[in-house]
Amino acid sequence: MKKAILLFCSVFLLWNCAPTTVEHQQAAGLDPETEVKIAEILKQMTLREKAGQMLNIGLPTILKGDYWSERDRAEFDPVKFRKFIQKVGVGSIHNTPGYLADPNAWFQIVKTIQDSAMLKTRLGIPVLYGIDNIHGANYIKGSVLLPQQIALAATWNRALCERSAEITSYESRAASLPWNFNPNIDIAANPLWGRIAESFGEDPYLVAEMGAAYTKGSHGTSLKNPKQTAVCLKHFIGYGAGKNGKDRANALIPENSLRQYFLPPFEKAIAAGAKGVMISSNAVNGIPCHINKTYITDILKGELQFQGVVISDFSDVEFLVKAHHSAENLREATKLAVNAGLDLLMNPYDAKVVDHIVDLANNKEISMARIDDAVTRVLRLKFDLNLFEVPYSSPKEYPEFASQKHSEENYQMASEAITLLKNNENVLPLDASKKVLVTGYAAHSINMLNGAWSRTFLGRDTRYNDPTKLTILDAIQKEVGKANLNYVAGTNYTEDLNTSTAVKMAKEADCIVVCLGEIPATEKPSDINELALPKAQQELVKKLAVYNKPLVLVLVQGRPRIIREIEPLADAVVMAYLPGDEGGRALSDILYGKTNPSGKLPYTYPKYSGNALPYFHKKTDIRDVNWAFDGFYPQYEFGQGLSYTSFAYSEVRTDKDSLSSSETINFEVNVQNTGNRAGKEVVQLFLKDLIATVSPDVKRLVRFEKINLQPGETQTVSFQLQAKDFASIGLENKWLVEPGSFQLTVGGHPKKRIQKEVFIKN
Repeated sequence: MKKAILLFCSVFLLWNCAPTTVEHQQAAGLDPETEVKIAEILKQMTLREKAGQMLNIGLPTILKGDYWSERDRAEFDPVKFRKFIQKVGVGSIHNTPGYLADPNAWFQIVKTIQDSAMLKTRLGIPVLYGIDNIHGANYIKGSVLLPQQIALAATWNRALCERSAEITSYESRAASLPWNFNPNIDIAANPLWGRIAESFGEDPYLVAEMGAAYTKGSHGTSLKNPKQTAVCLKHFIGYGAGKNGKDRANALIPENSLRQYFLPPFEKAIAAGAKGVMISSNAVNGIPCHINKTYITDILKGELQFQGVVISDFSDVEFLVKAHHSAENLREATKLAVNAGLDLLMNPYDAKVVDHIVDLANNKEISMARIDDAVTRVLRLKFDLNLFEVPYSSPKEYPEFASQKHSEENYQMASEAITLLKNNENVLPLDASKKVLVTGYAAHSINMLNGAWSRTFLGRDTRYNDPTKLTILDAIQKEVGKANLNYVAGTNYTEDLNTSTAVKMAKEADCIVVCLGEIPATEKPSDINELALPKAQQELVKKLAVYNKPLVLVLVQGRPRIIREIEPLADAVVMAYLPGDEGGRALSDILYGKTNPSGKLPYTYPKYSGNALPYFHKKTDIRDVNWAFDGFYPQYEFGQGLSYTSFAYSEVRTDKDSLSSSETINFEVNVQNTGNRAGKEVVQLFLKDLIATVSPDVKRLVRFEKINLQPGETQTVSFQLQAKDFASIGLENKWLVEPGSFQLTVGGHPKKRIQKEVFIKN
């Protein structure tokens, strides 16, 4: 066994060892003055008041009508309102009123709740309102609908991701919504998983960087700024790794994989200041995450020193009984969850958990120390957000809500996300003077551009679409004119509608743009049993290809869907992801050359359902039937993406050929735009440990930077690496560097990358 350089090994603070002195509080990033205020409130609180602060309910619970009723306005039920807000004293509320409220309507809702909580209860504690504003402030009427997270990841642009969070925060606060259940920093480990669209992809480093950027943008310099919102990281942990690819499915994650791949994004976002973490709905290794004390208390609150609020997901304490069969009843489930480290229980419909917490504490089945820790964290977030002083905001103070400026920034994000994956004989850009046939399920739908969490949960309701926004068809027609365009749907999601008509029209066209994709969905409705695109959509492409006309395949989808049989029929392939309200305009501008594409895949695009591997697999994963190692054959590789210009890499160099555990190494490479138009390139640096006791990944991303180059321009890109960048999880499940040779690889196209070897000394 090789001698190892140990990097990280300690287990830090547990929840019952929270900092108490001013020095300890400051060291933990806490404000001593705030901690004094919290302590004073705690002294005055009864057990039942504390338990009330640990409850998060859904807004419809205190409105007239049934929970899931559609409404055209929010009317509070006076009996239920007094019960939950004044008597129970709920700590937090989530969800929508059951209709699409504008900022003024949201203001009235939140103001009514806060005025009652702060003026008509004994202690006057404000309510913490949380909402799933996933891609922009999507539950607020009129807000901009930004690209989904997977599209932001495809920009490989931290600044754009940060800006997306700033816009989301601004427009959320315009509606007095201060806490956002976002970003999703799950590792998308299985391409069947429907919530890949809401993630930053498969790579731990890219996810960590984008998650931290989003957190910084959301929080700004201070959460007391009424234009910023607190994030709630999702989902701790392993939610995107369900063994069968289905939502909320059991994941099998050994400790070394947990630490190598799944923890780093949370560690990075917490270091960036994240104040909330939502627990994963699934089980890992058969243990429901909501009762996994090792994960919540020992790792999250201990090792990662998280001082914020840990909240359950929707009804997941109840689901410990109904779904996981890990508890006999809600009382037992509440006990297990709170003792595991949950601070805020999202029990949408009632206050039963409050009674159970009181009973469990009185019977010493939950300690008062655990309850005080939970309430402290909830109150701390309320102070951080300045809710005691400013519990709601006037919409008039947000003049840039849904502004043209925000829309143009939205367009820029979509433009940098869209990824050109294939361009045979430079069929793109298209000529606007030529006749084009536009067809396919995704060609004329704003809903498909936006995906789920768009005004409604699934995002399928067309009533709330902005008529000023352009579908792909609208945008292309605006570019080429009605005379040069024909359109027919061809299919819906799964069935042939009028493919024969599309084929007839194709005969008269100079080129064909076929837009395929997925029906908007998330969570359980996004579960599928086949990774291939539905047969009807693929058959449309096959039938259109008979004329040998230039054929452009546009994919509007969050996760990769198998296109193995139709990809060879396309001259160009463009991945649009779910680009948001400005996606149609952005895509048309790329197809017709007004914009130079610069997106890169944030996941591996598989060719076969049974060969879906992340790029950082082990070498033994790709041993083929002939015993060679050629068994990794994706449709497109992670990080792949073309441009209308070309880039050349040269003169790779480091300031040293070897380093010790206390040193850094500087890596440089020259990148030149060798084409005839300006373009943006993502410089990706990968590392491989050539020999390691725990079998090393074939490579892993350690740095990236997006640069903009004019024709002929050369830029030197520099990266600084520390010894910890060469570390991996060893036999004892701790980060370490094993001395030996490492390979650094940099470049654009996967087949044209160049390498440099360095050595780590003892």
